[in-house]
Amino acid sequence: MANLDNEYTAVQMEEKRPNSDKKEHDLEQPFDEEFWLKVQEKFNSGDVSWNRAMDEVRIDRLIAKHGKDTLLVIIRDWPISEKYKDKPELIASLEYLISRFTEIILDKDSDEEYKYFRVEEDPARPTLLHLAAEQNFLHVAKLLVKKYPSLVYLETEEVDDDRPFLPVEKALMSHRDETAAYLISQMKHDWVHELFLFDDDLKRAKFNFKEIISHRNPETNKLDMKKTVVAVLDQLVNPHWPYLPEKIKETGEKSDRIERAWSSVPDDPLNYDFFYHLLEADDLGREPKIAERTLNEQFDPKSISSLRCIAESDDKEAIQHPVVRMLVMTKWNTFGHWWFCVQASFYIVFLTLLSYALIYASTLDDPTQYSGKADGLRLFCEVITIIFLMFYFFEEVNEAEREWSTYFKDPYNYFDWSGLILTFLVIPLRFAEVKYQWSVAALGYLFNFLRLFKFSCVTRTTGLYTKTLAKIIYRDMTRFSVVFLVVFIGFCGAMFMALKATGSQELFTNYAWLMLAAVRALAEQQPVEEDYSKFSWLAILILLAYMAMVIVILLNVLIAQLSYTYSEAKSNAKLQYAIDRMRIVTRLEQSRFPRFNLRMKYYKEGDRVSETELAKEMLEYSDERRHWESMEEKLNLIRDLMRKVVRKVSEKSE
Repeated sequence: MANLDNEYTAVQMEEKRPNSDKKEHDLEQPFDEEFWLKVQEKFNSGDVSWNRAMDEVRIDRLIAKHGKDTLLVIIRDWPISEKYKDKPELIASLEYLISRFTEIILDKDSDEEYKYFRVEEDPARPTLLHLAAEQNFLHVAKLLVKKYPSLVYLETEEVDDDRPFLPVEKALMSHRDETAAYLISQMKHDWVHELFLFDDDLKRAKFNFKEIISHRNPETNKLDMKKTVVAVLDQLVNPHWPYLPEKIKETGEKSDRIERAWSSVPDDPLNYDFFYHLLEADDLGREPKIAERTLNEQFDPKSISSLRCIAESDDKEAIQHPVVRMLVMTKWNTFGHWWFCVQASFYIVFLTLLSYALIYASTLDDPTQYSGKADGLRLFCEVITIIFLMFYFFEEVNEAEREWSTYFKDPYNYFDWSGLILTFLVIPLRFAEVKYQWSVAALGYLFNFLRLFKFSCVTRTTGLYTKTLAKIIYRDMTRFSVVFLVVFIGFCGAMFMALKATGSQELFTNYAWLMLAAVRALAEQQPVEEDYSKFSWLAILILLAYMAMVIVILLNVLIAQLSYTYSEAKSNAKLQYAIDRMRIVTRLEQSRFPRFNLRMKYYKEGDRVSETELAKEMLEYSDERRHWESMEEKLNLIRDLMRKVVRKVSEKSE
């Protein structure tokens, strides 16, 4: 035994202690036997579920440990604890847990200790709502605002160079979309407006609305503030009840009259005050005019409006928002449609002159010689055409400089440049007597005519039709072309080699003529060859298989797909037409010079809009509308829509 004892080495056992770097505030105490006994007791004593009993016991233990700082600990300290730090996948479950605890704590807060609670160790002294906004704890923020609505208006303290911040400002600075949208929806509209308009003390706006509209998630590159944008737009609508009584006194008979008058007021207003100043302000939040009368000399006419940013963002909810739609309609009816028609008219004149100059010149042996009245007219048309080309060239350069980031995303701009460059090239090629000038002229003429589709939005009918047609070409014709190209090349190659077996390749001169015959079989329904007796059995089988595959199957599938796409594209075409009209209006009103800046000239801070006007703009072009639908039915639809946008007057009064 003595030998065995000598074979072992004594090891001193040490008591396990917490890590030295562990935070002073542990998340929770372990669930020991005492904890479960208390849960069982609470479950048996009250009408609560087992989970609720557990939460209440856990809250009691936290309050016993942290006192009135309990909410501060779970909102501020828990997310940065070792268990949850740098683990975004656990934050959602943590927020759910914190929201359950917050609800229980606020229910017990009968003395309203948390109404004016501030973090004293922080020099800025933020409220709990500030912390929840920074953490993007939406449900916690809702519970706090529901319990204490005034929290949305409490600011932090001014510290050194940092100005005071509202809770919503913390959410906006951290780009917390859902929380920011909710807090904005709970604020009065004038408070929201002040966030994005020029501040005399800061010499700028607190926030740039265009940056909120265009902000993208660095990881996904997708717009991540859509809900906030819609919430801000909602705050640009204020219901107007002109028939509400003035509540001067609340005593005696007058009080009864007021109460009866209030009870007789309908739930939905007949008019709405729409504000447009946020959508028109420049980068610093300055409005184009002061009190809609005097031009604001400090306004930057080169700045891009928020309305244009919404159009470029392709955010469907923002584009279809009533405020945006009504502002675009106002601009379109005031100056947009007229100026756009003028531009379209001048372009038609340009095409007319270009047509005569090129087509008549193509009939002459030497187009550089001018003799007679017809050539004199051709010379006049060519000179005016060159002036038009130079004007359109500088217009495109100016537009590209102003909208460099989005300019080349528009396919119409490629048609513009192709038509301009090819038409300009005709001039040196003509005097160089190069015969390819007519090929260049033909392509330039074609591209210039295709550019005419850019003015299809002159009327809504042509605008919707061209957008639907563009989607059909972009989607269905592209898919069909890919499949047809595979079948076409494969069958043409097999057919050409099969003809070699019988020495019949000379029937098509070369491979290119065989390909042309195959295309004519599809487009013109023409036979590849009149006499099939010249072909071998293999060539005939290949030809029959090609006809069955292309004409019977692919062509009929294309027709069916075009019908489906046309009906589907009509609804999307309305949205695209709305976007195009927004872009047209914002381009027309843009000018480097204040005197010619239509955005400044026709600026309106806001407008009062009736239900009838809303129904006309929002429902007029819906294809699902029944032609015999009454105005009352349309107004009911508008009221349902506006209820989602504005809150009840009773909620705002609170």
